[in-house]
Amino acid sequence: MFRLNTLLAAAALATVAACAPAQPATYAAANVAVAEPFSRPAPQGGNGAGFFTVSNNNTGPDTLLRVESPVALRVELHETSTEGGVMRMRELKDGLKLKAGETVTFQPGGKHVMFLGLVRPLAVGDRIPATLVFERAGRAPIELTVKARDAAPAGGKEEHAH
Repeated sequence: MFRLNTLLAAAALATVAACAPAQPATYAAANVAVAEPFSRPAPQGGNGAGFFTVSNNNTGPDTLLRVESPVALRVELHETSTEGGVMRMRELKDGLKLKAGETVTFQPGGKHVMFLGLVRPLAVGDRIPATLVFERAGRAPIELTVKARDAAPAGGKEEHAH
């Protein structure tokens, strides 16, 4: 009887866990954490964008030098800003410097990863392999989940199309 109750309790717990909302993906390498990586649908041959939050949990600074991914011919770090009412996008050619303890969010309308010359389409539900390359922390493999454009990002803010 005890075993049956234990099995029933375990089955109930498994059912609750299966029905719970999925937790956002988090990745870590050498005290650098990457949370909630995602992208949006994009056609083959076009460009896509990637978003996530990166935290430098080290006692010293680090630099995100680049992002690598097999889904595009070229991958660049970019920043969007508004100057004089005009939205501009520029490549962060020297990477992104992260102070010790600093967290930076890559999001639509701000810092983001550009996937230039997609070698395949990005469809909702796809997983995009990528590697963030840091000056000190080294390589951090992640996967970005392709979400529908109308899906609210992790912070719950609405976004504009990139």
